[in-house]
This record gives sequence, C-alpha cells and structure tokens, in this order.
Amino acid sequence: MELMLKKFFHQTSAAINAVFSFAKNIDYKTLSQYILEINQMQDLDSILHEASKCLKEMLDYRLFAFAVQDGDSLDVWIDPTLYKKTIGNIIQKDFGYNGELNIRHMNDGEEDVRNPDTLPSGDLMSYVLMEGKYMVRFYILTGRRMLQYHCEIMNIIVKTLGIAVSNFMNLKNLENVAAFDPLTNCYNRREFSRLIEHNIANAQRHGKDLSIIMFDMDHFKKINDTYGHQAGDIVLKKVCHVICSGIRKGDYLSRFGGEEFVLVLPDTKMTRAMELAERLRKTIENHPIKISEERDIKVTASFGVASLRIDSGKDILLNEVDAMLYKAKTSGRNTVMPRLKLCDFHAQPSEEICLVTAS
Repeated sequence: MELMLKKFFHQTSAAINAVFSFAKNIDYKTLSQYILEINQMQDLDSILHEASKCLKEMLDYRLFAFAVQDGDSLDVWIDPTLYKKTIGNIIQKDFGYNGELNIRHMNDGEEDVRNPDTLPSGDLMSYVLMEGKYMVRFYILTGRRMLQYHCEIMNIIVKTLGIAVSNFMNLKNLENVAAFDPLTNCYNRREFSRLIEHNIANAQRHGKDLSIIMFDMDHFKKINDTYGHQAGDIVLKKVCHVICSGIRKGDYLSRFGGEEFVLVLPDTKMTRAMELAERLRKTIENHPIKISEERDIKVTASFGVASLRIDSGKDILLNEVDAMLYKAKTSGRNTVMPRLKLCDFHAQPSEEICLVTAS
C-alpha cells in the first residue's frame, strides 16, 4: 500500500511539474512575442497597449495603471477606470503631485460606467521605471496567483517597458529640440513648413478657413546697433511672449527668420485674422520692453495678413502674406495690411478690406 501511494505521489508530482513546465513555456513564448511588439512601437500609447495585452493574457490583471510626470503635467493610463479615483490618489501621493491628473483610458477610450469603488483585495505592485527629468511608475493588481516564474516575467516586462519608454522620451525630447527656436521657444521654420502643409490639407479637405499673419519688427537693426544684440534678443523673446498670450490654444507662432514671424490661425476667416493682427500691433506698440534695469524701449511691428483660397497652396499663401507685409512696411510701418476700415463696397482700394459695407 505504501509503495502504491509513493508511486501515485510521484506520478502526480510529475504530472504537476509537466503542467507547470508547459504553462511556463507558453507564458515565456507569449512574453517573447509581446516584447518584440513593444520594441517595435513608436509611441507611448502603443507601447502601453501591447504591455497591457501581455499582462492581461498572462496574469489577468484586475488593475493596470501607468503614470508619467513630465514637468508640471502628470499623465496616467488606467484599465479599468472603475478604480481611477483610488489609484489616482495613490499616484498623486507617490509623485507628491497636487494638480489634476490627465487620465487616459486603456479600454479604447471608454470609461467604466459602474459605480466607483475601492481597490479589490490583493497586493498592488508598483515599479519605478524612470527617475530624473521624467518620473515614470507602473502599477498592477493581478487576478491570478503569482508563481515564482511570474516574478521573473514581471522583471523582464519592467525592464522592457523601461527601455521602450526611455527611448520614446529621449526621441520626444530630441524632436522637441529640433522643432523649436531656442531663443523664442516658437516653432522654427523647418517645423513651420511641416505643420502648415498639414493645416492646408486639413482646411481644403474639410472646407475650413485658414489664415496666416506675417509680422516683422520695425527698425530691428537699429535696436541691435543702439542697445546691443542682447537687447535685441530680449525684444524678440518679450514680443513672442506677448503674441502667444493673445492667441488661441490651436493657433501657433513660428520664427520665420531673423525678426520675422508667422502666426498660423486654423479655422479663421480673413477679417478675424486682420482684427487679431490689429490688436496684436496695438499691444506691442503699447508694451514697453525692459532691456535693462535702467531702460525700457518702445518697439513696433508691421503685419501682413492672407487667407487660404481654394486654388492656392503653401507657396501662394506665403507669397500673398509676404506681399502684404511689404506693403505694411512701405506704408510707414507699424500697420496692418490689408487694412480694415469702413469703405464703399464699389470703391475699395486693393490694399483695404471692408469690415462694414457703407450704403
């Protein structure tokens, strides 16, 4: 009888080990496939989507959360959103963050409509992926019992995620550096060329308006010659700050060259763009700039405005706005071309546009 029991236990143990080994091999094979997918992803949403699919398949998680702090913003990905309040509080505490979280839903953007609740029982595991300029943490509450090899798998996933996210953030940082003018923090001309093509295509595809404003600092060489190039740099930075403070979130400013800038206004008609240009011109004129502790100087700018036509593209649009800027400078500077004024519908000069038609 004892011999039969020993034989039974040996057979049972062998069967369990065989099942365990089979499950382990399947999980590692699954892991290898997902790691390959993760390493091929180029954006953070795709990286996290593949990681969550992998963990759902192997550990049937009850909660997946990922948090990235970049400067003053804290982005959080959660699945399911049922526990977003509780996990949100945990993340805010871990990051020492008091602001509002930018929460994204992993489940195809759909929020769980059930009543929010506290986290289910179990151990919430937290992993630090990056520290320094970016703070990155990953949270998971598993739905299956963690076996020893699952801990090894989690370590591999954490390392893979860390490398993938680090590569993405570094690439993002390089792209940002390459897209912005270092002095004014506006888009540079190269990035402007890329963005304007997209804006034009979008406007023409959906039948929307698009206007641009090109402006140039008046007598800027004289500022540099009189007060020095450092003062000129201060003027450019302050003027750009004034402009950016007076535009919508969807508008954007680019440094086109030297003291010349282009402001792109999606979904904006010509008259609205001209009104904005006039407001910005007055703001600059009435905003003395402190170039030193002892000295403030007044600066002005000239503005040209143009709108996209059905039959025009980037080159035609830029030629038209450049021609309007040239008219503004040859008309005495510190002005906007075309001008907005009350005028007779049947007798409006080519450089003027009617705001109200006189009878």
